[in-house]
Amino acid sequence: MGTTKFILLVLIFITENNLMLTTAGSCDGTCEQSKLSRGHHETGIRNRALLGHSFINFTLPRIYDCHMKCFEEKCKCQAFQILGNRCELLDEDRFSAPDDFVNEAEYAYFDMSREYVHQDSACSGQSCSNQCCSQNPCLHGGTCTELCKHAKHKFNCSCAMGYFGKFCQKRQATSCKEHLEKYTRAESGVYSIFDPIKNFIYEAFCDFNDKNGFVWTLFESFSLANKNEFAVKPFYVDYPVNENAFDWNKFRLSFSRMKMISSNSTHVRATCNFNTAGLNYTDYLRAKITDIDVIRLKIDGCKKYEYINIRGYSCGQCTAHFAQIDIWHAHVDSYYGSQKGCQLTSPLTGAVRNPGGEDNFGFYQTVNPVHRCSSSLNSTTQWWFGEN
Repeated sequence: MGTTKFILLVLIFITENNLMLTTAGSCDGTCEQSKLSRGHHETGIRNRALLGHSFINFTLPRIYDCHMKCFEEKCKCQAFQILGNRCELLDEDRFSAPDDFVNEAEYAYFDMSREYVHQDSACSGQSCSNQCCSQNPCLHGGTCTELCKHAKHKFNCSCAMGYFGKFCQKRQATSCKEHLEKYTRAESGVYSIFDPIKNFIYEAFCDFNDKNGFVWTLFESFSLANKNEFAVKPFYVDYPVNENAFDWNKFRLSFSRMKMISSNSTHVRATCNFNTAGLNYTDYLRAKITDIDVIRLKIDGCKKYEYINIRGYSCGQCTAHFAQIDIWHAHVDSYYGSQKGCQLTSPLTGAVRNPGGEDNFGFYQTVNPVHRCSSSLNSTTQWWFGEN
């Protein structure tokens, strides 16, 4: 009661120049029509195909039989294509998925026209019911709503958190690496990442341009002007800042998100001014998480680095200072730290002594303007987790 029902009646009209398919609704007088010229049936768009959108295939002797199959799949079929005797029904067309419409030898692609050609007031005021939602087209807990205004758009899916796409068939990436695996041409930038633990989407900057094949996820960035807000916050303390509104000058993920990203990562790095200068190996550090686990480590001593550079003084596969305790943000002290017996001692040359020994990559009680992270109040420091 109270809904407009459609009973499918397929009528086939073949004239000298056209093939026309029509369905009629028994209640409201609405007819859906699909019309293709004979010439279009004979040729289609040759040597072109829409890849990744075939949802059902048939072996059929005639091309217009494929057209009829698409027409009968009234809720989902947007176009069809032919390869030999194989008929492929498509859930998108070349207009809705242009990047997937590619050259493909021996294929013939056909657009599918659908339109409502007549409607009277027999059921005016009654709600739409085209029975498309009864087929459960929305995946992963998505909610289906039937639509009746346009013959090619008969339903809409409202997706559950963490999923997207026309049928909620795509899952949001849970890491920068997963995003790159899904979209191999992705460029470095801010992306929406799904947190499956909290069932929430947040923003993170992903760096896909590492020459060694790493994918880096930024978990903290701040300017020297904002150093006091981060100075006494070690990484094992939960201190989220703008994690849902990315800002190079003041940003940090929550501990739970850092822990989740770290669990799938192999390395940690720190950079200076990445937002303005990109990657520069002067004033840079990189280490294995097994050597420097920044979300757990409490230490003021020597740790192993794959590579570290401070003001042009560097070493690889060596030990250097690392400090992080309850009242210190993670950092390297290039004055006092260079005197703790670590292998890297050369940054002591030119280091600032007072008031508390030069701080690099964080804390910044004592700064040196020669260090790129502290050369001005606008200078920025970044910390990242990396997957290889």
